[in-house]
Amino acid sequence: MARNPKARAISHPPLFTTFKPAGVVGTKLTTITLELDEYEAIRLADYEGLEHEKASDAMGISRSTFTRLVERARKKMALMLVEGSKLVIDGGSVHFKENVYQCKACNHRFRASILEEKKECPLCHSSELVDFAKGFGHGVCCHAKKEKE
Repeated sequence: MARNPKARAISHPPLFTTFKPAGVVGTKLTTITLELDEYEAIRLADYEGLEHEKASDAMGISRSTFTRLVERARKKMALMLVEGSKLVIDGGSVHFKENVYQCKACNHRFRASILEEKKECPLCHSSELVDFAKGFGHGVCCHAKKEKE
């Protein structure tokens, strides 16, 4: 019987979560789900250009597990590009290290520790913020952990 995977460390939530071919209604497309740990593996290996050893350390997983994640993610992205599928980033057992916020008033995006919940924009001081981690149901566990300490 397979064990539950431990939560993988993810730097921060993705800014965009859905990708599809232009001019095609999304409901008519096959949906491929790229899990958050697969997204992070692609970000570290292909966007940041890290060696698998360093990237696996950043995620708190073995190098072989990291390599499997990258291979699965690349396969899914290839399917999306070749077959014209819709790609959605969601799911997986993850833990964000940082959060991303966007101000609704001035559109400023900024990062903060996942442990500190931001209440206002550092530029315009508006309290109307989009919390990207909460969009994935994340953050409550971190704040509860902080309160216990």
